[in-house]
Amino acid sequence: MISEAVLLKQLSILLISAVKLLVAAPVSYLFGYSYLHTLLNTTIGGLMGVVFFFFLSRTLFRLYRNYAPYIIKKTRIIAGLPEKIHTTNSLKHGRKKIFNRRNRVIVKIRSTYGMPGIIILTPIFLSIPFGTFLALKYYSSRRNLLAWLSLSVILWSVLLTTFVELM
Repeated sequence: MISEAVLLKQLSILLISAVKLLVAAPVSYLFGYSYLHTLLNTTIGGLMGVVFFFFLSRTLFRLYRNYAPYIIKKTRIIAGLPEKIHTTNSLKHGRKKIFNRRNRVIVKIRSTYGMPGIIILTPIFLSIPFGTFLALKYYSSRRNLLAWLSLSVILWSVLLTTFVELM
């Protein structure tokens, strides 16, 4: 029978892999797991994260698209504001777009590298939840997006696990 400590270690590696793959392989080695065990943990955890955040993001986009106009309209009525705002500015609600460092990095990655850049950088630099969200936001109409994200996680998992093993 598996002890609670082993199960807790296993679950923690899977959860870390599902969110930030870069940290998962070193943590797995610190727990004393072998190369193959670490590779399986990081790969399975990363794939679970991609699938979970892919469908969660897709559902959130669908909910936003369906219910946001209604909620905004009702909120404006309750607040005593006019239902529609008439502005000459092309941006919604007359707000100026604020560019911070993170927004600039996202725009640069998207304009320079496109979909492949987001897919390649998702497991390692952007984090799986954020990168999956961005990929769906900008490239949801692309076929096999989930497969490309999954392939990226598998490749990065192999590279990171091998790199940590060699160190």
